[in-house]
Amino acid sequence: MLLEHEGFLTWYAKENGWDKKLGFEIDLNICDISGVEIMNQHNADPESWNITSVSSTPLITANNNSSFEIIGLANDESPTTQVFVRPNSNILKHRGWNADYPNVYGSPETIKGKTFYVKRMTSSEYVLAKWLEIFDMDFSDIVLIDKPGMDSVEAMNKGSGEGMALWSPATFDAEKEGYKSVTSARIAETEIPLMIVADKDYAQNNEELVAKFLAVYLQAVNSQQDGYKKLVKAYQRFLKQYTDKDYPEEFCLYDLRNHSVFDLNKQLELFATKGHRKSIIKKLEKNITSSMVLFLNDSSSEEKCTTQKVKSPRNISDKYLKLAEPYLKKLND
Repeated sequence: MLLEHEGFLTWYAKENGWDKKLGFEIDLNICDISGVEIMNQHNADPESWNITSVSSTPLITANNNSSFEIIGLANDESPTTQVFVRPNSNILKHRGWNADYPNVYGSPETIKGKTFYVKRMTSSEYVLAKWLEIFDMDFSDIVLIDKPGMDSVEAMNKGSGEGMALWSPATFDAEKEGYKSVTSARIAETEIPLMIVADKDYAQNNEELVAKFLAVYLQAVNSQQDGYKKLVKAYQRFLKQYTDKDYPEEFCLYDLRNHSVFDLNKQLELFATKGHRKSIIKKLEKNITSSMVLFLNDSSSEEKCTTQKVKSPRNISDKYLKLAEPYLKKLND
């Protein structure tokens, strides 16, 4: 799991012993890397993980499409994936240039030729592309530098660059340093769903274990929905354990508040199919894939990813969510 909100919820479930209550134990590995790197780990070594969570961007661009299965929805990162600029940027002088997006800042004249930092092949690059699209622009209109989130903030602090595209927790640090958001994924009407993904062979051979994992994750989801403020101290412990940094309550409240989660009933609704009708999740993935083909055509990334390799995930199943229901009830007995 990534060192993010969904990693915390998994850790929280394990901390509460919910896995052991269902007769298994989660072997949790928290990684401070990108989703593409997580997917590439599995492509190189299928034994590297059985279940993980990544956003749609790395899932679509880094998967070989046949060995993974989307089994659940971890959270929605739309509010916490944002584009930032310097507080004195001329970009902030224009708001609502495109009347369809009245709360988005920028104009073609103030954006063109400027330097932006972003980690390539990530959800933040996707949001940066969607922001440019609002102004009838693409990556050829700006200078793009590939950097992870915190490195982007540090580079901006040293005086380099006009802006950066980030996801949490780097968004919190950017705000703290005084940088201003010109859009979030949500404001740009762009979805950033974090999917729970399983190795397909592992899932098919261990259906009950996968269902139990979903049950304990959904129990953590229920805890957040019951009152996210109650999770702040636990979130601080999680971050201290994996970063050796003391994060303030302010950040934990920010991150928990801005990550929407979905209980079992809502997930079953999103994953449901009727006849030949596609589920809401499948339609969402297909829409994201179509958008990504367009922005990859404009990308100068040296990543070994071409539009021919971009595929909408075919393996999306609600089977394990349905199997998780009795285990979730058992956790509440």
